[in-house]
Amino acid sequence: MTPEQHALREAVADFARRRIVPALPEGDAELPLKTHRELYAGAAELGLTGLLIPEEYGGGGGTQLDNALVAEELGAADAGIAAGLNLTMTVPGLLLAAGTPEQRARWLPDVAAGRTVLAGAMNEPDVAGSELFNPAPSADSGYRTRALRDGDGYVLHGAKAQWVTNAGAADAYVVFARTAEGVPGVDSTSAFWVPADAPGLSFGPRSRLLGLRTGFHAEVVLDGVRVPEDARIGPEGQALRLLMTSTPGMAVGLAAVFVGVARAAADLARAHTAERRSWGRPLREHQAVALELAELAVTVRAARLLVHEAARALDEGADPAELAVLVPAAKTRAVDAAIDCAQRAVRLHGATGVTTGAGPEKLLRDAWTGYACDFTRDMLHLGIAAALAAGG
Repeated sequence: MTPEQHALREAVADFARRRIVPALPEGDAELPLKTHRELYAGAAELGLTGLLIPEEYGGGGGTQLDNALVAEELGAADAGIAAGLNLTMTVPGLLLAAGTPEQRARWLPDVAAGRTVLAGAMNEPDVAGSELFNPAPSADSGYRTRALRDGDGYVLHGAKAQWVTNAGAADAYVVFARTAEGVPGVDSTSAFWVPADAPGLSFGPRSRLLGLRTGFHAEVVLDGVRVPEDARIGPEGQALRLLMTSTPGMAVGLAAVFVGVARAAADLARAHTAERRSWGRPLREHQAVALELAELAVTVRAARLLVHEAARALDEGADPAELAVLVPAAKTRAVDAAIDCAQRAVRLHGATGVTTGAGPEKLLRDAWTGYACDFTRDMLHLGIAAALAAGG
């Protein structure tokens, strides 16, 4: 890392220790919206919300590796907060790739300054996210939400699933909706910028997930939401293809969040086994426990290296075929590492490990929720297999 990246990592680690950890509710309860706003404002003061946005729009012009360093530190403090912030930090990649100069100038400065929290309204209750990878999509495949032409704009109708990240806390939503009939979803889905206060936009009750409970997740309902034509991001019908090529940093950042979870579990295990005694000596001095601690260290470092490799590849403009392997590989390895490390931490803590509020069990629930974020392990591996086959 460069000296600047070392300084960035230390600044974020300090922010996590001073601001995030003390703000976490007891018993893994929901984070109040007021606290979320305060933490988001603190992240904006550090320049995190605009880290990946070019300087001309008020951002920091940072790299994907910068983002991975930030996401790991935040994830080690709390994965729910970190995942929500990662979404706001990386969704602007779609605007940078496909937005008009006017759209970028209108929306990006507010995101960079922390005045706009973003949500991506994609998944639907009865449409699997894996539809994106359907090798033979039919005309009835894809999202059910529709954006119908109406004069000089569109009217949006539909609903998004109850696990939309940042729903209920966001100031604007990037909504994905079908703009053509008789065409597979991958070729008929468009993206729209929808303000949170748009008439007809509403939310269901806040969902309580297995993990990431400090995040905000809810159903998003679109009941005749009218938007102007210049709310559409990119060409009509091409949003899903643009999303897959313009926001891989979202997956890499999310992977780094789970490296943070793995690291937090390893740190808890080391601290507990140094303090807890058995047979007159610390647990860590028993060979069986020492071997577990060694495995934790190896697992965290291996996952971090793969995430950093993927981040560097994005920064260096690697071949898309290479990225099609590296990015999902980083995500799967990071979540696997988080689950593995959290499970080991639970075991090493004994009865304390399964006690609510003690730490390890929360990390395990957060880790397992990782495969509900941006595709399951199997779908990511099928994507890797397809990329390998395409490359011969």
